[in-house]
Amino acid sequence: MSSFYSKEELKKIGFKSLGKEVYISKKTSIYGADKISIGSHVRIDDFCILSGNIEVGNYVHIGAYVALYGKEGIKINDFCGCSARCTIYSATDDFSGEYMVSPMVPEELTNVTGGIVTLEKFVQLGANTVVMPNLTIGEGTSVGAMSFVNKSLDKWGIYIGIPCKKLKDRKRNIENLSKNLK
Repeated sequence: MSSFYSKEELKKIGFKSLGKEVYISKKTSIYGADKISIGSHVRIDDFCILSGNIEVGNYVHIGAYVALYGKEGIKINDFCGCSARCTIYSATDDFSGEYMVSPMVPEELTNVTGGIVTLEKFVQLGANTVVMPNLTIGEGTSVGAMSFVNKSLDKWGIYIGIPCKKLKDRKRNIENLSKNLK
């Protein structure tokens, strides 16, 4: 018995689109599958949450306990990875006290804002990283464990911290290695 859904089970979930060689744990919570596109060669591990408008490219790994809240949209491009316990928010409540905070109160009493979160090709998020709405993490960027991303990040950098700051440039050898994959 496999802990991942079979091809037939995945088709029945009703994803917007689904590539080949897709492994999604049966312990993943999926909300709004008709708004979720999954590319080829993708693995999603135990206890993940996928909710809303999500597009996952090819050769992507999403580690255990990752939460993708795609109300406004999340796009994860090819060759990306989200290590265990990452959370990506495409929308957030206003915590100033001027508005209510809860999906259970009428919408006119809240002030939810956000925007699409994009992880360009070759992005890697370290364990427990939190990504806020309406930003882009540039191609090839790596974000260290337990970092807080609250603004767009430039290409090919290594970022760490709360909030994250650039530590140094990242090597680009992975671009050449990816050419060996079909």
